[in-house]
Formats: sequence, structure tokens, C-alpha cells
Amino acid sequence: MSRIPMTLRFLDMLDRSRLCQIVPTLLSGVFVLACSGNAIGQETAAPPEAAQTEVAAPQTAAPVANAPAVSGGQAELDEAIIKRIDAESEAQLESVAALLESSIQKGLDEENAAFAKQMLGSVLFQRAEGLAQSIVQAGGRRREDVRDEAIIVLKQAVKYDPTLVEAFLLIARLNLLPGGDRGQITEATTNAIALLDDDPKEKSAALVLRALTQDDETKRLQDLDLAVEADADNMEARQARAALKLQSNDVEGAIADLEVILAKDPTNQAIAGAAVQKLVQLDRLDDAMALITKMLATKPSEGMYRMRAILHRANNDSDEAMADLNKAIAMSPKDPMTLMQRSALALDRDDIKSAKADFAAALEIEPRIEGADEAIELRLQIAVAEKRMVDAINDAQLLVDKDPGNLFRRLRLASLYTIDDRPRKAIDILSSILQDEPKNVAVLRTRGDALLSVGDHAGAIDDYEKAIAAIGNLDTEEASDQEKSEASGIYNNLSWVMSTSPNDSVRNGTRAVELATTAAELTLYKEAHILSTLAAGYAETGDFDKAREWSKKAVDLASEEDDKEKSQLKQLQEELDTYNQSKPWREKQETEENSVPILSPEDLIDT
Repeated sequence: MSRIPMTLRFLDMLDRSRLCQIVPTLLSGVFVLACSGNAIGQETAAPPEAAQTEVAAPQTAAPVANAPAVSGGQAELDEAIIKRIDAESEAQLESVAALLESSIQKGLDEENAAFAKQMLGSVLFQRAEGLAQSIVQAGGRRREDVRDEAIIVLKQAVKYDPTLVEAFLLIARLNLLPGGDRGQITEATTNAIALLDDDPKEKSAALVLRALTQDDETKRLQDLDLAVEADADNMEARQARAALKLQSNDVEGAIADLEVILAKDPTNQAIAGAAVQKLVQLDRLDDAMALITKMLATKPSEGMYRMRAILHRANNDSDEAMADLNKAIAMSPKDPMTLMQRSALALDRDDIKSAKADFAAALEIEPRIEGADEAIELRLQIAVAEKRMVDAINDAQLLVDKDPGNLFRRLRLASLYTIDDRPRKAIDILSSILQDEPKNVAVLRTRGDALLSVGDHAGAIDDYEKAIAAIGNLDTEEASDQEKSEASGIYNNLSWVMSTSPNDSVRNGTRAVELATTAAELTLYKEAHILSTLAAGYAETGDFDKAREWSKKAVDLASEEDDKEKSQLKQLQEELDTYNQSKPWREKQETEENSVPILSPEDLIDT
């Protein structure tokens, strides 16, 4: 804030004649020279003897012509003026303030009353500034107490001097601290804005401050518009306005502000990153890509190449992603995060050797990242790719231990236990989750699958039924592809166990056909394993003509798939052969628990 220091402002308001009336009784001869109309250090018209005579007998000085009558509080005002010159400590400022308040209460003429109030506002503001600066050193509850005390003093300051814009702004900023009052921010900034017409930069900053407290998005945007109008170079205002426009899906308006920001500071990766993230959330990858490309054309940077690589990867364009990461590494060969990102991309491309090489290079550059979540996650993925499930499980457990409430991490650990033929360990984890989230569809389905794999068909059916109840009536027109896929998987698995279980008490052919038909409809009859389930349902009801019809369609559909589906095709053909014999299909999945001990993290295989 380019303003005159508050400790000096009151001197600009001093009336020379007023000061010269009180100086003879209080100050030394050198200040008397100042009152005679000459600057200190200049020669005076009167000889030194005259000055000495004047000081020696001040009581005989002639009264000032037409001097105003001294009011009851004049003596305190005169004393406050002198003490104000050197007042710096809180105690000194309190003393000056007390004198000024007393002088106002005892009475002053109109001019001096106005002067005293303005001076008192200045003193109180200086005291509040000192309190505000001490907040950083204060701890705990004391910090809030000091903040509250400073705000009380500031409110007294603006009571005496309603033009004290700095006090209004400090009230607002102090209320931004934890426990502050948003209403006070709005009130204080509104008062400050009204006083700042002659200072557009400060007015713009105050408008941004008020915008932060506006609950109404329209009013917030109005304040930000006014802030940019007052100061087109206020990048904070443009950044806040761009974020607000992105939030309201006004992407074009946001980009207009972003382009101004990036033209002024092409390296501002923080704002660009936020904008790109929002565009990605809005599924506007092309706009995000265009924004980054424009930035790179203005000023190539390692960070922007990394960011664009993420977008290419999201678009499943691994070649372009790798090209950008190679450029990023060329610009910053020792950046461990870029190397880790390239390692993850190499895993996507099934290039485990390159993934391990980049990961090792990143750790060599910065060994401290080995304990970071991102590094543990990448090491886990490498272990999975190399089918070192025990190592992957240990890393998954490390991540769960770091964030026990993270649902994804707990589910992933359960999944790894299942893959490693440890379904009972998976069931333990899933059961603990369901204690807190009994209607979590994904967890119910996953535990149902695990129970099915250990032969607990009744338990699996119970979980599947609970999952279906939690889903409720699915609107196939409104549901997302992910929701349809999740629901079809649950319907299919429940239908399969009701059709094929060796346990007579759990089979229900009619219900199985209904469930499998719904699953087939959700997947547009394009999933071979679901058509296979529908066939099994009809076989359980004794309708082997329908069973053969749908089983044949499943075999034909699987035959069109690539070599990865050959194992599936073999079972589908065996099912069809069974139905051709007018026999239902029976299947009891029972995984033998893996008994190989899980190594501790200290025994992890070096990747």
C-alpha cells in the first residue's frame, strides 16, 4: 500500500499556529526557531540573545491576536500532540489515546475536535497494527484473543475517523483468519471500497477481498468484474474470476481471463493446472489440450509437457504421451516426478523393463521419494505386472496403513488377496468395510464374489441380493455406462449361482432367468459370459431348447474374440455340450487358500 506511514500522517494535519501556541511552555529554543517561520538549521532574523530572552520569560509573551478560546480538553490535546511524536510502544500509544479521548470528552472547539478524532483514529490504527503483527508469535487460543482485540481497536479507530480506509481493510483481513466473521469482512470491505475511488488498484484489491465473502455467485462475479474494471492488471481478480467461471461451466469466459494471465506470466503453472483440471472434470479434454498447447507455444516448459502427457494418456494416446514426457525429460533430465510418470506410462505399454529403469533412476536422483505414496503405488504396479503378488500386497498394505480410511486402498488390498488365492483375507477386509458402509454396492458385490470362490453360495447370494436392493430401480436411460456395468455384473453373478450351484436349497431357475435377462439387456446382449448365464438359467428351469439357443449364441460371440478369450471359449463349448445332453450345468467354485507366508516390507524384492 503506497500510503504515508500512519505514524507520520497526523503531522500533516498539525496547524502551525496551534503548535506555536504551546511550544514556548514545553520545548527548547531550537523548536522556537521553527515557530518563528524559519526551518530548523536556517539563520533567523533575531539574534541569539533575543531567542534566549523569549525562552527565559515565556509568561510575558504577548497573547496571539484573535486566538480561539481554550476549551476544557485543550490541555490534554496539547499534551497528546507532543507525546504522539515519539509514541511507538503499545503503552505509549495507549497513553496518547487516553489523552485524546479525555480531551474530546472534556470538550474542544469544532476544529480541534475534528483534529483530535482524526489523530485518535491514527493512534488506534497504529496500535492495532502492532497487535496484528504479534498474532504470528501468539499460539493457540491466544492468537484468536489477539486478533479479536485488534479488531476491537480498529472499530474504535474508524468510529473516530470514518475515512481511515487502511483500518477497514485490516478488519477484513483479520477476519479472514480462522474463526473470523464473514459479515464483518463484507461490511469492512464495502466501507473501504466507497473510500477508494481515487486509488483504483487498492479498490480492485478490496473488491476481490469482498468477493471472497459473497455466498451468492452472481454477487461474487459482479465484484470480480468491478475489480478487473478498476485494475485490468489485477491477476488475482482475473484468476478468481476464471475459477468462478469454470465452476459455472463458462469455459470460454474463463479461458479469456486465463489467456491474459498466461500472457503476463507464461510460467504460471498453478493457474493453468487448475484450469486444465476443471476442463478435464467437465470432460472437455480438447479444450484442456488446446490451452496447454497454447502455453507451450508461448513458453515451452517441462511442467506443461508433463501435464499434456497426462491428457494424452487419458485419451489412450500413449505415443503422444511418451513424446511429451521425453521432451520434459530433455528439458529437465533430473526431475524424478517426470521419470516416475514415464515409468507408469511404460507399464501401460507393457514395457516393464523401461518402467523399472525409470523408477530406479528417479529413486537414484531423489531417494527420499521412496516413501511417497506415488512411489509406493508405482512399485506396487510393477510388482503386479511381474506377478509378484506378495510384494504387491505388502505395498498395498503400506498404503492402507498410511490412510486407513481410504476405501479404494482397502478394496485394492482385498482384490490383491483374491488374485493371490487368499479369498478369506479379502473377506475379512471387506467385512470390516461393510460394518461402516453396509449398503456399499461395490463392496457387497466384491465380498459376494469372494464368498462364492470359497463355496459359501448362500452367503454370496445374500450379498448380491443386498447389493441389488441398494441399487434400487435402475433407470437404464439415465444410468451411466459405469452404473450399467456394475449392475449387470451383480445380476449376472447372482443368476449364475442360482442356476449352477450344487446346493439345491439356493437354486432358483425362474429368478435366475429374470436376473440374467436384465443383465443381458444392460449389456445389449453383447457379452458372451452373460448370454452363457442366461442359458444356464433356462437349463435350470428345464427349458433346454432356450438353454441351447443362448449357449450357442455365447459360443459364437466368444469365437469372434481374440486369443485372450480361448479359455472362456473352451468352457462355453463344454456348457453347450452339457445342454445338448439335456443336463443342467453345475459348478462349485472353491479356491484353495494360498498358504505361502507373506513377507514383511523389509523383505520386498528390489525392483
